[in-house]
Amino acid sequence: MLSTFAKAVTQMKEIPHKYFSKNDLDDKVAAINRKLFYRIFDPIALYRVIYDDNGNPTEVVFLDVNPAYERVMGVKRKQVVGHTFAEVWPYAEKEWHQLVIDVARSGRSKHHEGESRDTGKYLYGLGFSPAKGQVAVVFLDMTNWKRTEEALRKSESQLLSYREELRKLIAKISLTEEETRHSIATKIHDRVGYSLAMIMHRLQRLHGIAQDHNAKNELEEIMKMLDNVIQDTRTLTFEISSPLLYDVGLGAALESVAEQILKPHGIDVDFQEKGDASEKIDTDISVLLYQMTRELLINVVKHAKASRVFIRLHHGKNKVRVVVEDDGRGFIIKKRRSQPTASGFGLFSIKERLHSIGGSIQIISEPGKGTTVSLTAPRRLEHGVR
Repeated sequence: MLSTFAKAVTQMKEIPHKYFSKNDLDDKVAAINRKLFYRIFDPIALYRVIYDDNGNPTEVVFLDVNPAYERVMGVKRKQVVGHTFAEVWPYAEKEWHQLVIDVARSGRSKHHEGESRDTGKYLYGLGFSPAKGQVAVVFLDMTNWKRTEEALRKSESQLLSYREELRKLIAKISLTEEETRHSIATKIHDRVGYSLAMIMHRLQRLHGIAQDHNAKNELEEIMKMLDNVIQDTRTLTFEISSPLLYDVGLGAALESVAEQILKPHGIDVDFQEKGDASEKIDTDISVLLYQMTRELLINVVKHAKASRVFIRLHHGKNKVRVVVEDDGRGFIIKKRRSQPTASGFGLFSIKERLHSIGGSIQIISEPGKGTTVSLTAPRRLEHGVR
């Protein structure tokens, strides 16, 4: 479309001035030039400029239009030739009339782009002066292109809106999941844990009053088995949802979960907490940071082949940041990836959830130089996210 438009402008500028003069001395040349003018595919209007006594251009009159102009603008040649711009287009935006005036005044090419109320079309016009006192404007009908652009912009806006809603939904699902896990863990602790503790207490009392040696030995074996069950129950409770997160705080919960996940695999843990830990963090924020850090630590076990992990919890005035650094094998960070890989899905999911609460993630990694992941979140959950 643009190449055709450029060709039309070039052809128009190459038509000899004789076509535009008041007296055509050479009828054959004039006929050829008119034929070329009429055959140009893009709409063209030729104007005669009217000047005031001081030589300033004030009005323009249509000298000619080509068939493409008639087709696109919806007017006939006989309706415009000899009439002023205002007579033909009484409701046109002033910029279109001004385009012709500016070209006549300066003698230089100028352009304008915009919607035309009279035609209902979105047009691009390039004006130039082919001869003294005359201005030609070649138009490009961009209506369909503009409609497509608007449709794409609307679709993009809707897509961004849907994506934002999806992010919020992901965050809500994560928080709802944690609420359910916490509820289950609490019930296991309060009901099963309490019952097991009472059974242990009764067995210990029974062991103390038992007279038979064999009975005492049997009770000791039962108490050992019960103690293992109690320890397994406590471990399961922590795996489902850390009581420390709610009873003590984020720092204690992170240190505990790091020990649970990394120690069994021979990975050393170095945990530090900086800043004012007494400043309250919204429970939902703590839950999400805890979940994300736990996922990062699981990734370390699965992929990093690390021997040591450093965890830093920084308390800022308005934000809280968790930094997880390992000395593992690292990886190449690909900035543009349309779909997450199997190993990168955890990071992709974390990024989406962080974004939904107004947070961010930063990843630094190189092959053979380990990986550092920083999770930053606001201390307070934004209104409307929960």
